[in-house]
Amino acid sequence: MSVLDENIPVFHYFEQLTQIPHGSYNEKELANYLEAFAKKHHLEYKRDEMDNVVIYQKASQGYEEKEPIMLQAHMDMVCAKAPSSKHNFASDPLELHIENGWLYANHTTLGADDGMGVALMLALMDDENVKHPDLVCVFTVQEEAGLYGAAGIDPQWLKAHRMISLDGETFGETTISSCGGRDVILTKPLRRVANHHDVYKLTVKGLRGGHSGDAINQERANANVLMGRILQHLMAKGIKYHLVDIKGGEKPNAIPVYATCLIATDTDITDEVINFFTTVKEEYQFSDEEIFVEVENAISDYAYSREDTWNIVNAIFLAPRSVQAYSPKIDHLPEYSLNLGVVYIENDELTLFWSLRGTLKSERDYMSNQLASLSALLDFEMTSGGEHEGWSYDPDSPLRDAFEKAFHDMFDVDMREIATHGGLETGIFKGYDPTMDIVTFGATALDIHTENEHMNLSSLKDAYRFLSYFLGTL
Repeated sequence: MSVLDENIPVFHYFEQLTQIPHGSYNEKELANYLEAFAKKHHLEYKRDEMDNVVIYQKASQGYEEKEPIMLQAHMDMVCAKAPSSKHNFASDPLELHIENGWLYANHTTLGADDGMGVALMLALMDDENVKHPDLVCVFTVQEEAGLYGAAGIDPQWLKAHRMISLDGETFGETTISSCGGRDVILTKPLRRVANHHDVYKLTVKGLRGGHSGDAINQERANANVLMGRILQHLMAKGIKYHLVDIKGGEKPNAIPVYATCLIATDTDITDEVINFFTTVKEEYQFSDEEIFVEVENAISDYAYSREDTWNIVNAIFLAPRSVQAYSPKIDHLPEYSLNLGVVYIENDELTLFWSLRGTLKSERDYMSNQLASLSALLDFEMTSGGEHEGWSYDPDSPLRDAFEKAFHDMFDVDMREIATHGGLETGIFKGYDPTMDIVTFGATALDIHTENEHMNLSSLKDAYRFLSYFLGTL
C-alpha cells in the first residue's frame, strides 16, 4: 500500500524510487527502471557501462525551434542508518512514514538527495500537458562517492548548452557556486597480540551529524574525532591499554553520528571516560546537545600491539579537522575543510577516510600534504582520489535571470542565491562545456545524509508546478 498520494505523479515516482535500493555503486536496478521508463514512453535513451542514463524527449508542438535544455540529477543516495537499524540497503526497500507534512524513512536516510530530482524529471516526461523544448534528462551515478558518474559520462551525449541541476535541497534557493573536493585514505596493517586484560567497549552516540559540505560550519560534533579525544585522554592520564577494535561513520561525506571502540586494559576506565566526556560535552551545548558516551564490558582474546595503538590514536587525534578557513568574500562560508567520515578495522587493517573540500586546488593540496606528513610520521600508507573542481560564479547567466524572474512571477517572492561548500556535478558539466549556462533548483529536505533525513512534501509539489511552468516560458 502506498504511503504517498499515487494521483500526484511526482509523489508516485519518488515512492517508486524508495522501493529500489540505489546506494552508490548499487544503481543498476534503478538504471534498469529508467531504461524501462524510456522504452515504455518510446523515448530515445543512452546508457553506459557505469549505468549513467540519458533520456531524450522531443520538444512539444510549437517549441521545436527552441534551444534544448538539460535537466540533471544523480541516482545514488547516501546509505546511513541508526546503529539499531537492521535495514539492508543492498536489498531492502525503504520504510516510509509522514509526520506533519514531512516524509521520513524508518531510521535510515530517505534518498531525497537526489531522489527529488530524479522524480521531478520522470514526472515531467510523463506529463503530456507540460510544454517544453527538447529535453536532455541526465541521470548520473556515484555522485555521493565522488561525482564519478558525471566525470565518466560521454560529453557528446549532453546535446544542450543550458542546464537545470535538480540537486537543490531548499525550495526557493538557487546555488551559484560550489566547492571542489578530494578523498584521502590512510591505511595501516596491524599486528595482533594475545589479550589477557579486561575489555571495555566505548560508544559515542546521540550526534546530529549532517552533510560534510552543508553542515561542517555548524560546529556539530564528529563521533570519530570525539573517540580520538577520549583515547588520547586515557593515554595522557598514563593508562596503558591495547586497541581491540574501532569503527565509526558510514560515509566520508557525512559527519559521523556514532563511533565504537574496544580497548583492553587492567584499569577500570569507566569513571575517567564519563567524567572527561562530561567536560567535552559542554563545547557542544548549543550545537549538539544530545551527545553521550557509554562504557560497557566486553570480551576479546586478542588485541593490537601497543605501537599500533599509539599510532592509531595519534593519527585520529592529531589530524586537522572541520573548517580550516572561511571565505573572505561570503560571510560564514567555509573556504576549505576536511571531515574524518569513516574509521574501521577489517582483516587486521585500519582505514581512516577523509573527505576534503576546498575552493582552490592549492587548498586541497595543503590539507592532503598535512595528512601525508602525518601518514609518514606514523607509518601509514596514503592514497587519494575523487578529485573534482568547483563551479565558479558566473555573473552573466541569462538562464538564471529568466529562472529567478519566473519564480518571482509565480510565487511573488525573490529566489535566494547561495554559495555552497558542498560539491556539485555542475563543475564537471561546466568543464565539458564552458559555455554551459547553469541554474540549480530543488525541493526542501533536511538532515540529509543522516537517519533523520526528511523531505517537505508540499515543496516537492511546488517544485514540480514551477518547473512545469518555467519550461513553457523558454
